[in-house]
Amino acid sequence: MCLDWGGVLLRICRSWEEACARAGLPLPKTPVDESERDTRHGLSCAYQCGALSCDTYFDCVADGSPGYAASDIRRLHDAYLIAEYDGALELAQELAGHGRVASALLSNTNHRHWLRRSEFAAAAALEHQLVSHVHGVAKPDPRFYRALESASGCSGEQVAFFDDLPANVQAAERLGWQAVLIDHYGDTIAQVRSALIDVL
Repeated sequence: MCLDWGGVLLRICRSWEEACARAGLPLPKTPVDESERDTRHGLSCAYQCGALSCDTYFDCVADGSPGYAASDIRRLHDAYLIAEYDGALELAQELAGHGRVASALLSNTNHRHWLRRSEFAAAAALEHQLVSHVHGVAKPDPRFYRALESASGCSGEQVAFFDDLPANVQAAERLGWQAVLIDHYGDTIAQVRSALIDVL
């Protein structure tokens, strides 16, 4: 049983604007153009794969974000993690203590966010915890999914996978996993439990 972190177990901000509001930072004075958005996305991907240090990431994002200092980007970044969804810890503990199944986390995250995992106990309760910045690869790259198979000893139809991004679910399906798309705006834990009704 393999779960994503942000969007399945953990509620996160879904936009720069939402994170600004949570961090108490002003919104951009001018609309973000496509080039800026692409640059931020590229930096985020590199950061999630461990190719950039936290400070380098904050500096680079600030350089391309007029009106924001690196310290602002750090505050905004920290604001992205909100809280675990109701019932997330109980679900993770049930999965981890089930006996007949292995439990795992497969998450695209980064060093600074992962340092805060003690604040969100559900992820730590799962047996295997695979995070992109440690493995140097991120979903939907099949190499990350294969790393989970190697760690757990499970593959193909033996893996039930829950993620809130269609591209990640589709990549899992191509490997033969039983993949379920989760609606992060809904009751994510109820959605997982519904899919696992014959297991739990």
